[in-house]
Amino acid sequence: MEEVGKIDKLRSVTLAILDETRPAYSCRNDVLELKAIFEELSGRSTDSTLDISTGETRTDNGVAISPTMAAMCVDDFARTVQFLRGVHEAIVDKLSAGATEPVRVLYAGCGPWAPLAIPLMSLFSGDEVSFTLLDLHGESLRSVESIISSLDVGDRVEKLESVDASLFVIDPVRKPDLIVVEMLRAALESEPQIAVVTNLHAQAAAALLIPEKLTIELALVNRSNEFSPDEEVPERDRILVDTVLRFDRDTLGTGLVPAAVTIPDFDSSRYQPMLLTTVQVYGNHILRDYDSGITCPKKLHAPRSPQPGDKIEFTYQLGNSPRLIARITE
Repeated sequence: MEEVGKIDKLRSVTLAILDETRPAYSCRNDVLELKAIFEELSGRSTDSTLDISTGETRTDNGVAISPTMAAMCVDDFARTVQFLRGVHEAIVDKLSAGATEPVRVLYAGCGPWAPLAIPLMSLFSGDEVSFTLLDLHGESLRSVESIISSLDVGDRVEKLESVDASLFVIDPVRKPDLIVVEMLRAALESEPQIAVVTNLHAQAAAALLIPEKLTIELALVNRSNEFSPDEEVPERDRILVDTVLRFDRDTLGTGLVPAAVTIPDFDSSRYQPMLLTTVQVYGNHILRDYDSGITCPKKLHAPRSPQPGDKIEFTYQLGNSPRLIARITE
């Protein structure tokens, strides 16, 4: 990549990804091009033969995935597209509201490529946006710093800090306008998403959050009807039971909103209880079933197989193994 063309090439592929006339699923080649730019500028490739768990860190609030695995998350292309579009739209909304200073974006868990920040640095000037980038792994931050230096976009960066984001202390006179936390797995399992968002939002309650809302629903699913070779959108056979967890700015002050639900009558030979995750990134940028690895339905784990009439109480366990817990009470 020629020196004069680096930022222009990044800007071109970023604009292609942000083109909302195109559905997210059609942007795979653009995301692969973005990945190639990151690989060239950082000197880091996502070698599938590597042990992707090497370098991960277990914290008091969950697993901080390895730099290699963080880089590979870009391959989840619809996820990359929707999050990048969401962050871009939130920044534009802040600028349109008449911001007199650069919009401050705090991005926790940026990994070695900061894919929700660096592409946008090709579109916004330092007078428009300022990023603070956090990651637990110093290796990731060194990679990000190398890319930023190569692109000469350091004026868009306020701080890079290697830190556990669940413990990060925000400068009270430089609070973020937008908090971006992308540490997600299906059903909010393992990673410290909740702990990090809770910590950061408590210090900057007026900031916009990305993702805006995380929802987990319990459904009885006929897995044999989830996919069909003859239908682009199969007619799925499901019985929606209820929302069992919602996490957004309305629940942050009082904690998560778990639920107690009653299992309706169902044919256990036909249906299996499963958890469905929906991620509302920002506005209309939403990840639904199968759009991404983080929204693939997961089997409900309970002490025993739920039966019709059972009452199940859901709670979310924080700590070093965060996850949704289902307890059958009757």
